Amino acid sequence: MLLLAHLGFLVFGTILVVVGSTQSALAAGLGIGLEGTGGLAAAVSLGLGIGVVSAGPPTDRWPRRPLFVMAALVASLGLVFAAMGSNVWQVGLGLGVAGAGAGFFETILNTVVAELDPPRAERRLASVHSAATAGAVAAPPLLAMLAEGDAFGAAFLACAAAFGLVGLLGLAVPLSAPPVTKTEAPTGAVAGPWLGLLPLLVASAAYVGFETALTAFAPALAAAQQLPPAQGVGAISALWLGLLLGRIAFLLSGRSAGASWLAGAGLLATLLLGVGLALEVRALALGFGALGFVLGIVFPVLIAVTARRFPERRATAVGLVAGAGALGGALVPWLGGVVGDRAGLPGTWAILIGCCLLLALAGLWARRRAS
Repeated sequence: MLLLAHLGFLVFGTILVVVGSTQSALAAGLGIGLEGTGGLAAAVSLGLGIGVVSAGPPTDRWPRRPLFVMAALVASLGLVFAAMGSNVWQVGLGLGVAGAGAGFFETILNTVVAELDPPRAERRLASVHSAATAGAVAAPPLLAMLAEGDAFGAAFLACAAAFGLVGLLGLAVPLSAPPVTKTEAPTGAVAGPWLGLLPLLVASAAYVGFETALTAFAPALAAAQQLPPAQGVGAISALWLGLLLGRIAFLLSGRSAGASWLAGAGLLATLLLGVGLALEVRALALGFGALGFVLGIVFPVLIAVTARRFPERRATAVGLVAGAGALGGALVPWLGGVVGDRAGLPGTWAILIGCCLLLALAGLWARRRAS
């Protein structure tokens, strides 16, 4: 099961970077600018949000294996549809469907991995999420090569084949059954604990929004500094390599982590962005890599903290937190694209810095809710 989880997240990583990696081909083939690119990235994130949230209740109640296989195949079919799209709406619809399938199986995998050892869930989650970052590191140059010119469809079909393969592998791997839940407590008894989900929702939206926007706009940021497009694609890989190294460093440390780590990561990322802008740093890959390293632990910690605080509805809570991230991933790139097209890239950078500050504040809020 852990092998399937790692392979599943490896493939999942490709859909997180597919828009940014093929941005030049999408612009050439569909005639879109920053706003259109942000819209396609938002379509993926909106689909992810629908998938991760809708997967929660079924994963808490029904056998997981058929759900996983179905979700992987839906992701594959969505990417095939997007590859055949001739305008931004058709491509966006296909990417949204693909995101929904990928998000559905993300919730399943997050849940079954967290159930293996809840007190130390963040370490197992950091391991499987490292596979997602590895996929996101390796995919950009490969997808960009496949999408040379305006052939974005070839890159989408490659991702579709990978999701289809993972779905077929899922047929042979048993996944843990849903836990037997206790009798529901009165509404008033659960209202308080569920309010503790709010800071985790905010932190997830801020973090994933930042990550998605930075990935989608990397080629445009490179162009604005008169750097070759290849450096923008390389910056995407650097960001995800930093995330991977950050997660590996956390695993090697042998430490546990809580909500205070979210606050620390948000503050460090804000500082890095501020220093980079003040010094007009042109080493895009280096800056993106440093940001990734600092933020590498954020999402595994978010999922682990959520799984521990809501053991009787683990998949539902995990799905809601991941869904909030997907909502942020839809809104922040769209807003960043609109602002960038109208007010220039400084406005986009301001939004990115705001996301990091919001992550820090939400982490402090989550820590207080736990105390």
